[in-house]
Amino acid sequence: MGTRTDDIGVWNDLGTVQAEKKLWVKFPTTATGANATLRASFLCSDWDKLSSYVLIRPRYTTASSDATGETAKIYPATIPVIIEMPIPADFQERSVYFRDFEVYKVSRRRTRLVGITPDANLQVRLEELWG
Repeated sequence: MGTRTDDIGVWNDLGTVQAEKKLWVKFPTTATGANATLRASFLCSDWDKLSSYVLIRPRYTTASSDATGETAKIYPATIPVIIEMPIPADFQERSVYFRDFEVYKVSRRRTRLVGITPDANLQVRLEELWG
């Protein structure tokens, strides 16, 4: 995917995906750094109609195991959101640094007058801080 550099450091782009309700969507690039800091950016078709938040979790997959880590609840914003998702110390001691990330869209309860509450399309871009 590539990297971007700013005043904070070098960010490894893990990709942009469409967040879907009731479905874990995997980001296209595997995170390879051991740093815990991530940056989530959001692109929304209509911020006024957005009635959801997202869950982001790491997924650790090896040749013989598949497990997920703790989930972070994030409310989308027009500016990037910084989150911290450290790799467990036991995994780091065993040199398990590779992990994928997944996103899941969750509807917030919202008062509706008639019919279905509309919800805007939401894309999530995830980057990991390097160095």
